[in-house]
Amino acid sequence: MQSRTEGIVVLMIGLVGLVEGLRLVNKVDPDAISDVLGPGYYILFLGLVLAGAGVFHVFRIPGKRFDAKDESSRQESDVPKTTWIVSYMIATLVVYIVLIYLFGYPGPTFLFFLIEFRLAGVKSWKMNILATTIVTVAFYLVFVQYCRMVFPEGFFFT
Repeated sequence: MQSRTEGIVVLMIGLVGLVEGLRLVNKVDPDAISDVLGPGYYILFLGLVLAGAGVFHVFRIPGKRFDAKDESSRQESDVPKTTWIVSYMIATLVVYIVLIYLFGYPGPTFLFFLIEFRLAGVKSWKMNILATTIVTVAFYLVFVQYCRMVFPEGFFFT
């Protein structure tokens, strides 16, 4: 049951990406954007990949799980703990979406990855801060500088 729920969540996120990608593709002004692809096609592609992964995850034939633990060796306490961690990660994503529109890219992204890495199991604060800094800077360089995607500047900074 939990596997299907995860697949449905990924499918829903993919569908939102598809809708937003199509909306951006339809509103492209060729005179205003120097990049022919624009951000809409990136989001459309990512939404398509996520929707496909969600459909695959929902309708896949139950079989051997991807993790190393065998079903017989699973403890009853593992499932509720994992469910809470996933719930916290989703809540962190929702808060991140709000904060990025209020404060722009750098601060909320750093905070988001700091919390996500901690929830994912990175226990060392040094490693967490190092990984968070590397990912935040890498995402900025790839998406903002190289792909010229427009990220929100923040409600308070416009």
